[in-house]
Amino acid sequence: MNRPLQTCAAMALCLLISPAAALAQSGDPKAYPTQTAYPKEDKAGVARHLSAARDIAGDDLAADMRWRCLISPLDRQYVAGVQHDGIVPAGKIYDNLSSIGQNAVSAYALETSDGIILIDALNTPEEARDIIVPNLKALGLDPARIKYVIVTHGHGDHYGGAKYLQDTYGAKVMASAADWEMMRKPAPNSPFAKLVPPRQDLVVKDGDTLTLGTTSVKLYVTPGHTPGTLSLIFRVSDKVVRLMAGLMGGTGGGQTPETIRQQINSLQRWRGLADAANVKVLITNHPAHMSATEKQALLRYAMPGDANPFTTGKARYQRYMQIMEECSRVQLARMGEASD
Repeated sequence: MNRPLQTCAAMALCLLISPAAALAQSGDPKAYPTQTAYPKEDKAGVARHLSAARDIAGDDLAADMRWRCLISPLDRQYVAGVQHDGIVPAGKIYDNLSSIGQNAVSAYALETSDGIILIDALNTPEEARDIIVPNLKALGLDPARIKYVIVTHGHGDHYGGAKYLQDTYGAKVMASAADWEMMRKPAPNSPFAKLVPPRQDLVVKDGDTLTLGTTSVKLYVTPGHTPGTLSLIFRVSDKVVRLMAGLMGGTGGGQTPETIRQQINSLQRWRGLADAANVKVLITNHPAHMSATEKQALLRYAMPGDANPFTTGKARYQRYMQIMEECSRVQLARMGEASD
């Protein structure tokens, strides 16, 4: 009579099989999610560009290649599981740059002698109030010193908290003209349709420079992910070492053949801009796009002399962007479109 219970205890199955796992085991496979299908796929084109991406990635960037070329376009449930809303510890990435966002989407504080520049503002006013502001305070930064909020692009997960920061602290909000229009007039079926955008303070033009105190941020319009995605180059300091950081604001890629081609053109141009500026630090506006949450954990537990994992060096930064380009070409081939 007691044999099943004794067997369970002996094999530790009672501890190893969670209720959720047991439910999954008894589920109907017909109801399981499937990978995204591409009925017009050019298999030879996918193979060619995927092979090129693998060669560029090598071992050190293989995870980034898999995320952009394979996981993100094929398995939305996997993406949702990794890129979920979640609280992560705020932390300094460099002496003047701190991560103050959440697991699903990034927000950064760039400290200057005359105040703070925020890069993106999370999903909602509540996230600005309950994540960004406490994170700033936890790092000894005064939210009242926020002078500017740079919105990298017009998706609500990047501008959702901007109006709160504008109303509460008088921060000036910056975006490109195209993405200001996108924020004001989201598509009716957009998940951001009911989100109140910030008031239009400053319109960024390609090549503009934002200067606050002794800190300058160079801004470029790099369409593809959205019509007016902004990408940024700015200086960070790591003790006595000064480095140039580059945030390509649209590593999420395009969604249609037209926007994917725009993305490829922007990535090619961005590589040239980053090369000329000697960019050696990789920053993205979603942690999952570069394992940033894990890298922040490495920084929290770093031993003296450990390298900063956000410092890629110039060559590796360039290779990362080349991978983004090849993965865009892979996606075009999946759609049955030529990229060359």
